[in-house]
Amino acid sequence: MLTLKKLQEFKEYLESGAFVEDLEMRPPDGQAEMLDMLDLLFEICEKADEVISKHFYRKWGEEVLKKEP
Repeated sequence: MLTLKKLQEFKEYLESGAFVEDLEMRPPDGQAEMLDMLDLLFEICEKADEVISKHFYRKWGEEVLKKEP
């Protein structure tokens, strides 16, 4: 499981420009691996959005139904 600390470190790695520096220093197959990693991160974000949206939609929907007369 990822930790908040690791995610923050990765965010700082991206913001600092170190990711791009590392990307430029790698051979093409290493660059492809780094780009695949970012692609997977986007997929994970989309899945997290889907999961949490469904969770809160169900939770809020139940609360609305309970409040209706």
